[in-house]
Amino acid sequence: MVSVNRRQFLAAASAAAVTSMTSNARSAEANDELRVVVIGVNSIGNTHLNGFPKIPGVKVVGACDVDSAVLGKRTEEFDKKFGYGLKKYDDLRRVYDDPDVDAVVLGVPNHWHGLGTVWGCQAGKDVYTEKPCSHNIWEAGQMEKAAAKYDRIVQIGIQRRSFKHLQDFFQEVHQGALGKLKSVKGIYLTRRESIGRPTTAPQPPSTVNHDLWCGPGSTKLQRAKYHYDWHWFWDYGNAELGNNGPHILDLCRWAVGAEEFPTSVSSVGGRYAWDDNGQTPNTHLLRYEYAKAPITFEIRDLPTATGKRDTCKYKGLSYGIVIEGEEATYLGFDTGKVVDPDGKTIREIKGDTGSDGGRQLHRENFVKAVRSRKTSDLNCPVRAGHLSTALCHLGNISHLTGESLPLASLEERVQDQPLMTDAATRMTEHLAANGVDLDSAAVQMGRTLAIDPKTEKFPNDEAANRLLRREYRAPYVVPEQV
Repeated sequence: MVSVNRRQFLAAASAAAVTSMTSNARSAEANDELRVVVIGVNSIGNTHLNGFPKIPGVKVVGACDVDSAVLGKRTEEFDKKFGYGLKKYDDLRRVYDDPDVDAVVLGVPNHWHGLGTVWGCQAGKDVYTEKPCSHNIWEAGQMEKAAAKYDRIVQIGIQRRSFKHLQDFFQEVHQGALGKLKSVKGIYLTRRESIGRPTTAPQPPSTVNHDLWCGPGSTKLQRAKYHYDWHWFWDYGNAELGNNGPHILDLCRWAVGAEEFPTSVSSVGGRYAWDDNGQTPNTHLLRYEYAKAPITFEIRDLPTATGKRDTCKYKGLSYGIVIEGEEATYLGFDTGKVVDPDGKTIREIKGDTGSDGGRQLHRENFVKAVRSRKTSDLNCPVRAGHLSTALCHLGNISHLTGESLPLASLEERVQDQPLMTDAATRMTEHLAANGVDLDSAAVQMGRTLAIDPKTEKFPNDEAANRLLRREYRAPYVVPEQV
């Protein structure tokens, strides 16, 4: 564990390094540096590997990955770019055992976020955890308890919380800038390809420690593409809803100013057009009830029509949010615009988004909080990340506890929810354009689940409550007592 004296020294680092992350790096003694290791460096983790060294007073001292080929490639690239070698770890537990590491960045798959964060806190490390906050709702609570118990700084990688122009704009929205809110809609319309069906029993790459990669989840391998397609299997990922949904739904929740769970959730969706063995929906509609305004979310992973290689749009957006107020509407994502009821632009909402999709600003915010030792300095602490990620989990629980019904009956089944009826019409038209036979296809009609925002559970619903957590595979178990 890092010594108290060292922590005090870091907290007393010069104001220039704390408040002006874009200033030139100051000279420092070895013990004046915040020493960081990035765990999981194949994808997003690689951007962290290249981003943290740009922050004054921070030194990335190591990289960790269960794939020796990935680890070797990334450390070689880092050496060429920054001019020094990194310590290599093949097991995150060795990182946590290392007293010369102050903070870790978790760029690992979703199913490792909870346990990786808890272990990090217990080892006395500060932790930057990528989105989604957790693989399930229960373990996010354990993460929050661990951060508090061990006095650790834990940032969740929902980086738009670090955009000053959005902080200011959403405050205006809460004060009535758009008039009384009518609804908030999230949009994620992308285009993905089928993952196919393995023709032979898949095998992990020879360079991978498969047992450690699987961690809390099953070691059964069902995908041909090892390092990404885990997103579409429930044991490791959380569907498109939990993949890109945290970013969109965080903006939605921010817009309504909700600091608690919704009072209910409902969903409809399915996996269409692809002949593959993926388990999760590629088309998904969701609704969340809040007192201030309902939130709806539309996800499509198919193009506009069969054979096309484009993406769908809603009001000009492929992804982002639409905040509909009685006086004006906001449309945007990183930046956006406010339009009047006739669609005329009233004003643009824009500002500094930094580099790397906004992550650099978020990294700088994490470092500021590490130095101040104040969780209140974080733009996205565990609680905030949990509330937004929980919307993804709640939607998936609605889906998983639902029933399969004829797709042709969809619009009739949601006719008492105008926002869902409108979205369902767009959904069926979209599926028909992608060659789905509306008369023979089915849809998963998710259950409408009542939620108690205080307990964060489903009242008198044992089946839904069982999905608030998972079964963990020993020894990779999030502890009951952190």
